[in-house]
Amino acid sequence: MKELLRGIAGYFKVQHVLFLVPIGAFAVYDSVFSAFSSVLAVLWEMYPDVSRAGIQMILAVPSLASIPTTLLTGLLTSFVHKKTIAEVALVFLLVGGLFPVAIEEPHIGLLFASSALIGIGQGLLHPLASMLVCQYWESKSERSRVLGFKQAINYLGAAAVSLVVGWLALAQWNFAYLIYVGVVPVLVITAIRLPKGQLEERLINRGHLFSGMKKLLTPALAYACFMFCTVSLFNFAFQSNIAMLVNEKGFGDVVDIAAITAILQIASFAVGVLYGQITKLFRKYVLLPGLALLTAGFLTVACAPSMVVVLIGGTVFGIGAGIQYVTTLYNTSKAVDQSVVSMALSLVLALTSLGFSVSPIVIEGVKDLLFGPGAGADMSMVVAGAGCAVLFAIECVHCRFFARENYLDGPVPDDLID
Repeated sequence: MKELLRGIAGYFKVQHVLFLVPIGAFAVYDSVFSAFSSVLAVLWEMYPDVSRAGIQMILAVPSLASIPTTLLTGLLTSFVHKKTIAEVALVFLLVGGLFPVAIEEPHIGLLFASSALIGIGQGLLHPLASMLVCQYWESKSERSRVLGFKQAINYLGAAAVSLVVGWLALAQWNFAYLIYVGVVPVLVITAIRLPKGQLEERLINRGHLFSGMKKLLTPALAYACFMFCTVSLFNFAFQSNIAMLVNEKGFGDVVDIAAITAILQIASFAVGVLYGQITKLFRKYVLLPGLALLTAGFLTVACAPSMVVVLIGGTVFGIGAGIQYVTTLYNTSKAVDQSVVSMALSLVLALTSLGFSVSPIVIEGVKDLLFGPGAGADMSMVVAGAGCAVLFAIECVHCRFFARENYLDGPVPDDLID
């Protein structure tokens, strides 16, 4: 028994543990807007002249706006300290998040503008937490655990946020945006607890022309860009369709939708906590169970006869999403030389945001093509599930013929640690 308890304590013992406070806060507010999926059904009723895809784009605009700023973050880390970037990002989130609260019945254009400002902030913040983990944690084994812990904090915070957003929206839909008041303490924590961080290597310099680009543009990174951009395109169909599916089938209201999102996040939280063990178990095959569970989750929700089955499908989807997202960060950090890992993370996360942004257009287009314009949100889930199944087959081929074995004990070079 003592050995078991010692092993559990050892698993959670990591260096620089206090740095996880601001890093975890970044992770939570980087994904807060996904909780607004519970408000989409209400918005669709409020703005009947706007198409279904148009309403869904309110949720997708932050991902679209974050693409250039996510890429910019990777470049800025060579010139500006990460702490300064984080503070600017949080200001954008605060201003953009509180816009819709100031006006009782805002024009649809204001909601898009608010989403754009939130997206700019998210784009700056999105890669920072993972960059800091890759900088401060030495071994790959510890890094995989800390990336999991970071995402666990993200998912646990997002679960709480989903419930709060649902209750706020029940009082008045734009009250949901009051969740961004919480950015204020995050900004204070960042100012107090986060070190400045070191500047990253410049990709292009006079002494070594394009040497950084050669380190960056590896086949492993190219595959990561393709895989994670595509899987994000399918994954976003859950957030953008779950409210409409529940509404169309008469399973519940905005609070019930928020509960689904919260359960999804709690399932992903459990995965984050245990991700270090998951990578040890599956090694180079770690993405496969994630894709399989995503497929099963989509199809379960699509065929659900009741709210209980929707909750089960959401839980399965949450476990798969947790595995997939942390694997995105972990595999990217291993795909390139550590001196350019910040830019690699920015590139992959920017393409992930691109997948989110085009998801409503692509998924709705394919659904209408296959099932007709009158098909409901359940058919959108079927399309997304089929897409994840195709990616599962592609990853099987990649693991069998191209992927190298995943060893977790390789240290990060000392010059990356402050």
